[in-house]
Amino acid sequence: MILTLLPKNLAKPGFSFVAGKGDNECKGCRFYKTCVDNLKPGRIYTVSSVRNIEHPCKIHDSGVKIVEVNESQIEAAIPKKFAIEGATGVFSFSCNERCQYHDFCIPDGIKIGDKFHIITIKEKIECPLNNNILRVTLKRKD
Repeated sequence: MILTLLPKNLAKPGFSFVAGKGDNECKGCRFYKTCVDNLKPGRIYTVSSVRNIEHPCKIHDSGVKIVEVNESQIEAAIPKKFAIEGATGVFSFSCNERCQYHDFCIPDGIKIGDKFHIITIKEKIECPLNNNILRVTLKRKD
């Protein structure tokens, strides 16, 4: 569980987002460490609970709330030969084809070289380049 701050209208359990680097105005804020530094840019987080504490914010007019988040599971495409439920690996699959499955081949939240754990195997993807790939749900590992 990680604490961070989100705009009040987005601070809802189940809301997912990709963490950014914060705006220039954020750097001088007393909540910078909690709001920005607690998260890794480019990773996807999901709100697990919302605390009833609000703070003013220079970026978000309505203010922000403290939320608890966890790094999210990721839907991705990996080669079939590596798609074993419960297995761990290093993400290395990449594709430049702009097809309907591109977001699975280059998913948000994981980068080439990241370690991962496969949670579930989904379906085979009909790759236009004839790559033998499957859609999986995985969790990034540190």
